Amino acid sequence: MPKKGKAGTLSLGKKKTEEAKPKNGNTKAEEESKEGASAAAKTSDDKKEGVSSTSKMSPEELREYVKKEIAKQRESNKKDFVRDPRPHFNIVFCGHVDAGKSTISGHLLMEKGLVDQREMDKLRREAEVYHREGWEYAYVMDVSEEERSKGITRETGAAYIETEKRRVTILDAPGHKAFVPSMIGGATQADICVLVISSRKGEFETGFEKGGQTREHAMLVRTCGVKQMICVINKMDECGWDKGRYDEIVGKLKPFLRQNGYDEEKGKNLCFIPIAGLSGENLIHHSADDICPWYKGPTMMDFIDNLVLPETKSENDVLCIPLVGFYKDDGRIFIYGKVESGSIAVGEKLQILPTKLEAFVEGISIESTEFEKCYPGDNVHLRMRGLDEGDIHAGYVATSIPTSLRTVEYFQARVVILDVKNIICAGSRVMLHAHAAQEEASFHKLLAKVDKKTGEVLEKEPTHAKAGDVVIARMELERSVVLEPHKEFDKMGRFMLRDDGKTIAIGLVMKLYESTKESLVKSGKP
Repeated sequence: MPKKGKAGTLSLGKKKTEEAKPKNGNTKAEEESKEGASAAAKTSDDKKEGVSSTSKMSPEELREYVKKEIAKQRESNKKDFVRDPRPHFNIVFCGHVDAGKSTISGHLLMEKGLVDQREMDKLRREAEVYHREGWEYAYVMDVSEEERSKGITRETGAAYIETEKRRVTILDAPGHKAFVPSMIGGATQADICVLVISSRKGEFETGFEKGGQTREHAMLVRTCGVKQMICVINKMDECGWDKGRYDEIVGKLKPFLRQNGYDEEKGKNLCFIPIAGLSGENLIHHSADDICPWYKGPTMMDFIDNLVLPETKSENDVLCIPLVGFYKDDGRIFIYGKVESGSIAVGEKLQILPTKLEAFVEGISIESTEFEKCYPGDNVHLRMRGLDEGDIHAGYVATSIPTSLRTVEYFQARVVILDVKNIICAGSRVMLHAHAAQEEASFHKLLAKVDKKTGEVLEKEPTHAKAGDVVIARMELERSVVLEPHKEFDKMGRFMLRDDGKTIAIGLVMKLYESTKESLVKSGKP
């Protein structure tokens, strides 16, 4: 489970929220929840009739129907909700192990006043106990004894900071190759990536060469739909702020990142910044002229504060919250994740896919603050009524009633084969990572081999595929997962395939099949 940091760092996991309760023992939110339940009961028959009629609709008709239904619900429940006008987004810090991700995150929190000097002194002494002098900032994010003693981030930590213009959740992803699934979990929630590169001699080369995590992380964040990257060249103080070393690293990174869709000039979605995470130069404050006279660009936080935000779905779209997980607190079930589209208010009803269980929202908290409504981009914790612990799993999706989101066991995809020991053929088994879901999958059938650039069919129904090939394939899932064609809902239509501790392929969902294993068996086409 995602973890909780110190002094202002907030996890995407368990959080307690306190409310002042009136004499009747119910909070305002709970009273509104009861009112919402009563209102929903009055219209339950109408909803059932509407749901039955949607089964005959095409996906396009269903999406339009759902939008109209949501608009009707909003119209019948007109209410002014308090909302922070500052936009919120998630930033994932990734890169090779020991590049300095946790140190940078911890230093930012200290500079923002979320960690006081007394706490830093305590962490400094603890770092000395583990013979890891200079690791005190990393300990702000790495809170478990194992992480501190071994000096390796194992889980994606989270912290929350605010600026005059932005609200930002920092996701500190692990850099070790053994914890890539955890890194993917952070990347799927991110809007922006900070790729951390060590300029120390030998460390950049190790991370960038085959087997290093720099390449894999850059490819994974792009596959997760993260469209903006800030590449920070860290530990510049250790090479004396040598511009030659900086230019060498940037020169090697640019062509590779361009291949992954990040381009400083054409795409305007990439920038490079020289920094020193430990001493703090160019994080929030500019480096002095006598230290780095050759860099006149923005600091990392200046760039973040003035960044044009990625486009988000509208609050009037279908609700979509891929669930990172759940927890129980004081007898109540909380579910949590990032709102990818739509909105939900206290007292309203939602459903969980793929089970279609329905439940009421009794409370909404965002970074320990109670709200009456949440919007696209928010990291939310929803206090639910009508759910039990066994009803929720990571990768399930909270959505509106009705919904246009679909759960499938089969789908067609464009798959790029990256790195496989042997070959891929029908029946090859893999682990699929899509949004917050992880599910066992297999290649049900290879439909075509296509040209990577033009999409031209090179071979129909090939017997196998190897590294470097691009195929159109029918994929089979062990259990149903919520997916959407990437052209219709980008965040829900991207996936990665992993096997034997490596990412072997990336893909885009092209088409969803209504077929199930049961229906195929009945039709004689297993």
